[in-house]
Amino acid sequence: MRSLHLYYRQLGTALTLCMILFCSTRLFNHHRAAPEISPKDPAPSIVSSTPQPAIPTIEETMLTLGNGGSIQKLLTGFGVDKDTALNIATTFSQYVPHKNLKAGQNFSVRYVRSEQGIKIESFQAQSSIDQKVVITKTDGRYIGKAEQIQLTPVVHVFEGKVNSSFYSAALKAGVPTKLVQEAVDVLSYVVNFQHGIQAGASFKILCDALRNDKGDIIQIKQLRFVSLQTGGQDHKLFAFTQEGKVRFFNEKGESVVRSLLQTPLNAAQLRVTSGFSNNRRHPILGYCRAHKGVDFGAPTGTPVLAAGEGRVIFCGWSGGGYGNLVHLRHSGGYETKYAHLKSISKGIRPGAVVSQRQVLGGVGMTGTATGPHLHFEVILNKCHINPMKVSALPSLKLTGGILKKFEAVKSTTQQEMVSFVHTKATGL
Repeated sequence: MRSLHLYYRQLGTALTLCMILFCSTRLFNHHRAAPEISPKDPAPSIVSSTPQPAIPTIEETMLTLGNGGSIQKLLTGFGVDKDTALNIATTFSQYVPHKNLKAGQNFSVRYVRSEQGIKIESFQAQSSIDQKVVITKTDGRYIGKAEQIQLTPVVHVFEGKVNSSFYSAALKAGVPTKLVQEAVDVLSYVVNFQHGIQAGASFKILCDALRNDKGDIIQIKQLRFVSLQTGGQDHKLFAFTQEGKVRFFNEKGESVVRSLLQTPLNAAQLRVTSGFSNNRRHPILGYCRAHKGVDFGAPTGTPVLAAGEGRVIFCGWSGGGYGNLVHLRHSGGYETKYAHLKSISKGIRPGAVVSQRQVLGGVGMTGTATGPHLHFEVILNKCHINPMKVSALPSLKLTGGILKKFEAVKSTTQQEMVSFVHTKATGL
């Protein structure tokens, strides 16, 4: 009996020890296990101790060639090493020779700046209105290619108001100098630029143009239309190609080319210093006598133009205070005289036939003149008349099928004008 009691007592002690060992093991393993991550918890970040290299930043700039400069000098001055600058300059010269580069040429440059200096990624410039040269770095080498610039034919309209001079007002409105002169030449047939344009006059000039893919007008081409509203008159002149030649006509299809110009000088350079008069005190002689022409003051050497097609009946030194004189005979009983010339153009001689606007000589102050000016006379049937009041009918009026073609051109031009104004107003 005693033995049985001792057995159960030892068994209980053993069971107790087993329970203690089991619980201790579970508690130890619980503390060793990695914490369980909930799906809602953020993923643990992995921090690397290795520093990551900085990504180089590509920058852009515009470089402009100066007087006597070169691409190589331009790049080395910017901070590019000599070998790279020479490489780029040599590659560019394969498309545009060095001698063809001019001061003011712009170059677009993409580059990376580092402690070692400037590294060029691309180098480009426009070589013509429709082409650009692009040099890029590929596999450590600079390779060039020519890329076409997409150009779109469009119409463009300039407009403005005249305060003192049509010429200066047109330039202020952005009209290129050459186009201004074309407009002046056309309008001079119907407008007296010295007295026929009043302050506040408005004008419009429509021309063909080319626009690049950025929307910029990069080339102005042919003059298609010019209008001038002044003194209650509205002159509208349309270009029309006839027999391969561009001529200008008014709204009725009448040519603006008249028998005589009212102003035989560039309208930007003239001013009337003395008008036509039957009784004027002469500034040098001191007594009154008829002033049978108009004096146009202009800088010495300003080209003097033939007022109309005609034949030279006299040229050279003339008495009566004229100095160097050219005398022309025109059709319809008209004659014109051009006096006080500094010089007479080569080829102007008695018997020679001249065309309208042909240069006869240059403004001077020969003879009895107090300053450089042109004395201009118009004679009709042996009688002097006021050059500012010369009125001749248009030399050509379109008829029949040609007139219908002109009307179609005129209608298209008017529609283009309206469309341009609408687009400009709405920004569409």
